[in-house]
Amino acid sequence: MMPSNALISFDETYRVRVLDPDVYDDTVRLKEESSTYCERVSQIIGAGNEAVSKIEHQAKNIEAIKLAAIGQRNKLSATKESQAKEERDLKQKVLEKQEELERLKAEYDSLFKVKTEQESIIERLAEHAM
Repeated sequence: MMPSNALISFDETYRVRVLDPDVYDDTVRLKEESSTYCERVSQIIGAGNEAVSKIEHQAKNIEAIKLAAIGQRNKLSATKESQAKEERDLKQKVLEKQEELERLKAEYDSLFKVKTEQESIIERLAEHAM
């Protein structure tokens, strides 16, 4: 059974309405406003998702650039270390060659002295033999 205070009316398209026309109009307006509000919220969520997606994409790019920079820094560090090692090795070789040069000079001087002495002895023997 229907409540006794219910109002039955017809709208402009001759449909039966149980609600008060003002309440019905308010309900329709509220439905439209709610629909508009939901669309706006959906747009905001979409914009937020798009912003998050762009930020994540930028974060990936930044991470890739960061890793590349770290790789370059490590490569540069390794290059500096290898150059320093090569420089030490070359300095060591120079020292070894200088030592060998000094040794060979001393040997040459010694041999030259022996040669000079031998030539002197040969000259003296040649003078006595005559």
